[in-house]
Amino acid sequence: MKKTRLIIIGFAVFSLMVNSGYAQIQEKDKQAGGRLKGGIYKELNLTPEQQNKLEANRKSQREKTSQLRTAMKEKNEALQQVLKDPAVTREKFEPLVNEIKSLQAQLIDQRINGILAVKDILTPEQFAKFNQLMEKRKEGRKDHFQQWREKRENTGYGQK
Repeated sequence: MKKTRLIIIGFAVFSLMVNSGYAQIQEKDKQAGGRLKGGIYKELNLTPEQQNKLEANRKSQREKTSQLRTAMKEKNEALQQVLKDPAVTREKFEPLVNEIKSLQAQLIDQRINGILAVKDILTPEQFAKFNQLMEKRKEGRKDHFQQWREKRENTGYGQK
């Protein structure tokens, strides 16, 4: 029972940390979004119709994802409260865990649907180029994170 409780608490804490970090990345993306979008649109040589469809898809995806993340955050907070009860039983927290799992599955489905929608809007050549651009962007983020990590380690921040 203690092992199960620790696993669930660990999962909940990890989930909250990931959501928090992702929200910070999304905020930076929103700020840079105007610059990035324009560059990507130019590189992909999109028609005005494609640009409008992509923008509508992006707004729709962002809205749905935001709703799911908010619901997941609420369920995680409720789970944290239930787990603080010393007399907690599996029957008390299992429905919340199942709801969180369902929300995570919905987020994955939402992501896949978004990718498929982009694939439908772009030509095969544009979609291939889009994937290359996203991969470069992802690598840039990895490099940035690695630099931050090294800087943090070199300054001794976070060390005991």
